[in-house]
Amino acid sequence: MLKRFAQATKQYLERVQNPIPPSEKLLFTFKTEKDLARWSTFSDQEFGGQSEASLALSQTPPETACFSGQYSTEVANPSGTRMKRSGFVGINSVETGEQLDIDEYDHVVFRVHGDGRKYIANLRTENWLVGGRSHDVWQAFLFARKGQWQTVAIPLQHFLLTWKGQLVEQKTEINAKRVISVGVSLAGGDALQPPGNFNLGLEWIKAERRVHGLQEK
Repeated sequence: MLKRFAQATKQYLERVQNPIPPSEKLLFTFKTEKDLARWSTFSDQEFGGQSEASLALSQTPPETACFSGQYSTEVANPSGTRMKRSGFVGINSVETGEQLDIDEYDHVVFRVHGDGRKYIANLRTENWLVGGRSHDVWQAFLFARKGQWQTVAIPLQHFLLTWKGQLVEQKTEINAKRVISVGVSLAGGDALQPPGNFNLGLEWIKAERRVHGLQEK
């Protein structure tokens, strides 16, 4: 409680001192091992799947990282689990107890090198009612052309609320003042994601204010 109060006070003082926020806010870079230590990987192996994922620094170009691995919808031991099909991998920023406030911005922007796959951008936020950590994850597709670096801007209004992987039909506003974690994932089964290698380059993630922003430039 005291930590949340202190953070709210800090954010209030920052707004008083800077009534007009900058047009962009750098959230994450992928330049160093210290940057990568702010992230964790996950995969369906926790539930008997066979997908693999890693996040490592890249030298082509320098000061970038590569989220890569093997995507599979197969289950290691189908007879020993209720899960018959699988298929998900991802990275999440490590939850530190402090929230990202992106309420002054209308886009989340990724500088990425695509491989032709359809990735998913994730924002985990505090629940409006209960606060604290929840299973509320806001998701939007992250499209990037194969073989080139792109700046992909996703409007906040394109993020849809999910709960344990299922779309929530009830209309709810995203709690952009209290973003707990940011992530990128690959999922969707054979119809959306063919099995095989994946490789997504990452340079930075920002929040931006783009009144007439496009998703790509």
